Amino acid sequence: MPWEGYNSEDAVLISEHLVYEDIYTSFHIRKYEIQTHVISHGPEKITKEIPHLEAHLLRNLDKNGIVTPGSWVETGDILVGKLTPQMVQESSYAPEDRLLRAILGIQVSSSKENFSHEH
Repeated sequence: MPWEGYNSEDAVLISEHLVYEDIYTSFHIRKYEIQTHVISHGPEKITKEIPHLEAHLLRNLDKNGIVTPGSWVETGDILVGKLTPQMVQESSYAPEDRLLRAILGIQVSSSKENFSHEH
């Protein structure tokens, strides 16, 4: 039954007080699993220190790189920061890295960023 024309037949009318007092609240909990592996270029690492990303993208991660329990996350937010080591192509090395590699035989590697996002 309509109440002063503010609702329709398929709507639910609730008191504004219930919303403001957090009485009418819902929580949605999902479980995600992520694994790390040791690959030929070294172990994968879960961390908050992800290069090439702005700090606001990592705002929900704790010091270990995993979303902080109780954080407000939305679609597209990063839940886990994971780095996977990769060998860099010789041509993409900076000149000083190529010199170190030629003289000292140091292998230079970089990391690929992997993220677990909220969907």
